[in-house]
Amino acid sequence: MDAVVAYNNQGVYFYEIGVLEQANACFRNAARGVRSIRERWKLSNRTASKSAHNYYDPIKGWSAPPRTAPLQEGYSVMFIRALILNDFDFSLMMPSNEDIDALALVVLYNSAALNHCYSDSRGQITTSTDAAHHGYEQTYIMAKKLNGKISSRFSFHLKVLEMSICNNMGVLYHNNFGRFRDAAQCFKSSRKQMELIEKQLICSGSVTAEELQQLSLNILVVPVATTPVA
Repeated sequence: MDAVVAYNNQGVYFYEIGVLEQANACFRNAARGVRSIRERWKLSNRTASKSAHNYYDPIKGWSAPPRTAPLQEGYSVMFIRALILNDFDFSLMMPSNEDIDALALVVLYNSAALNHCYSDSRGQITTSTDAAHHGYEQTYIMAKKLNGKISSRFSFHLKVLEMSICNNMGVLYHNNFGRFRDAAQCFKSSRKQMELIEKQLICSGSVTAEELQQLSLNILVVPVATTPVA
């Protein structure tokens, strides 16, 4: 198994059991591995064939939720699962540029989620909070570029990712930044995406019905100011 896959999935394991320092080290190593693969791809000056591109489906699925503290009343909740990569030996076959982008996207998203867990849910803006915000933004941009260039199965995971990023950006805006209107807009976008893929989400095991219910209620805890009716 390639080092990128190994480091990412090991990081997901540590993330699940709440050992965040080890998870962070693994995701950092995975990110370095992605950069190495991209450099090798550039030096090889090759474009992967269509058959090779279809052979590797980067995303295996979503992790189990990590061990977390009980929900605090008045705070919105993040979509807390991480992305797991499929096994692949990149020494045997050079992946396509889109495959490498998918690997980078997975590691970037997992790192953002990890930083989000690090951040103070009681409102303090920390370095981890800013890193999570930036990571979600970059992941969203990458996902939009990849959309339509990958397999239909991966397309579903991109839809889940879009739902997750919109929700988690809303959580940061609500819990940490106090940007309530932005939070409400993010939660509306997340819930719209959730409604479109709800059956697939539950059938695939990407999320439980209980998690979906919790996420759908996020918008109700945002104190958005309204203009009084005249």
